[in-house]
Amino acid sequence: NRMKNILITLSVSAMMLTQLSACAMRVGGTRIDKKNNLYGVITDSKTGKGIEGVPVTDGYKFTVTDKNGVYQMVADSLCRTVYYTIPAGYKVALARDSKLPLFYSTASIDLNKKNRNDFTLEPLASEEKNFTFVAVGDPQCKTDHDVARFRDETVPDMKKFIAESQREGKYNDVYIMTMGDLVFNAIEQWDPMKDVLSGFTADGKEYIPVFNMVGNHDHDADMPDPYSSVSRYVEKFGPTDYSFDRGDVHFVVMDNVMPIETNGKSWTYNGGITDTQLKWLKEDLNLVKDKQDKMVFFCVHIPFRGGVENGGASVNRNMNYSEVLQLLTDFHEAHIMVGHTHYPQNWIHENYVTKGGAPIYEHVHGAACGAWWCCNMNPGGAPNGYSLYEIEGNHIANWLAKGTGEPASFQMRVYDGNQIYGGEDGSPKGKYRFTWTEGGVGGKAKIKANGDPALKNCFVAAIWNDDDTNWKVELYIDGKKAGDFQRASSSITDICVSSFFFNRLKKNTKTWASTTANHYWYVPAPGGDPSKVRNWEVRATQTIPGSGQVNVYTCSSLHTDYAGFINED
Repeated sequence: NRMKNILITLSVSAMMLTQLSACAMRVGGTRIDKKNNLYGVITDSKTGKGIEGVPVTDGYKFTVTDKNGVYQMVADSLCRTVYYTIPAGYKVALARDSKLPLFYSTASIDLNKKNRNDFTLEPLASEEKNFTFVAVGDPQCKTDHDVARFRDETVPDMKKFIAESQREGKYNDVYIMTMGDLVFNAIEQWDPMKDVLSGFTADGKEYIPVFNMVGNHDHDADMPDPYSSVSRYVEKFGPTDYSFDRGDVHFVVMDNVMPIETNGKSWTYNGGITDTQLKWLKEDLNLVKDKQDKMVFFCVHIPFRGGVENGGASVNRNMNYSEVLQLLTDFHEAHIMVGHTHYPQNWIHENYVTKGGAPIYEHVHGAACGAWWCCNMNPGGAPNGYSLYEIEGNHIANWLAKGTGEPASFQMRVYDGNQIYGGEDGSPKGKYRFTWTEGGVGGKAKIKANGDPALKNCFVAAIWNDDDTNWKVELYIDGKKAGDFQRASSSITDICVSSFFFNRLKKNTKTWASTTANHYWYVPAPGGDPSKVRNWEVRATQTIPGSGQVNVYTCSSLHTDYAGFINED
């Protein structure tokens, strides 16, 4: 009997322990599977109830919250944090101190224990079908001087322009994203840059969410391997691969820098995403409902255009290039948003057509820092600045490339082709002749500047937000059309711009005689001498694909000096 009582007691104790264990593993009415070490609940702040159907990821795989708003999974061995795809009907949660987006757990993940991370989301008063997306290309700050210029020039210009536009009824419900390379291999500038981006507001009332992505110069060269190269970035700015929804737009942000080797100062790299990332991307996109009626923004640092990465140690095909593009065609409209190049370029992926009938459109953004903060423009001549996209439903209604400190109407320069076309040997002619000779300016290099004799006797327009499909450029004289410009087909150096870099700033590498992403349009001048033509005007007309919005930009004076380039050093 005594033995029987002991056995009964042990049985009851075991049952109680089991019941206690079961109770301890219930969250919001959902039982947490004992094998899962990553779990939590996502709650609506207004109703106090869990939100069903929210995708949650550890950075390697996804799960979805159940009817109680509960998520659970086994964390990947490389998991750094857990985070969710921000639903379209909810506000972007902001960190209490920085007011930067906070859609991820800040607690460390311990794979040897249970990790509970809960999130509370505040619903929007109404879903934002129309909103504004602002893309900021490479700030790339290396020194305190660089940070100061970004803080004192770029940011105030953005705030002022957005505030003035909103008073006129434009650019409301704004979301900002930096397109990689916050710093220039200078991790000591991460905290200052985070401070600059924190608490961003244009009207002094509402905080504007500023999202970030990692660039090649944000990969920490002090770390020994690709995985650890972004560890400190993640600690300060959050996950490198994430997504969020606004209205009918799905945003995906990914790290497409593939580090190869570090020398302690910088990484060599190629472009693309790994097979592991591709799996994550497929899962992310598979969770988007009604893709055929939505627009997708695929945001990465290194351009996809052309299928190659041309900024690293070697020129290799973007890994999983075609696979990513094919996934994007499942949407009504698709845009790729990138930085990296320090020149703007619009690239149409003709072979990848979306459900809405338009090919994928890639927007390569010039740098906020321009030519690494040495002046007020990118190496190819486009002003340093940022771009604004007006979103209406599942398409881009309009967009603007805005130069820092420049009016919105500043979209081109017009040259006298007799001054800037260059000779047959590539040497520049006219007023903007480079001063180097055999030895070169400031060094021994002899740099060739590519000209094109076809530009001789022509009006030449440099239009940096152009493409060869959605733009037309016309010459008017005395209010009457006098000719159509054609887009230059070859790569040509902007002689005026290069002359400024070489002769005024004493630069002496091929970078400053850039021929990449040529933006030249030209038309013969009546009489063969543009400088003698009177009452002329260049009209550049942009038609926005998807919306049909028409923008007309004009210029009626020849650019004949370095005005607007400005050397701040």
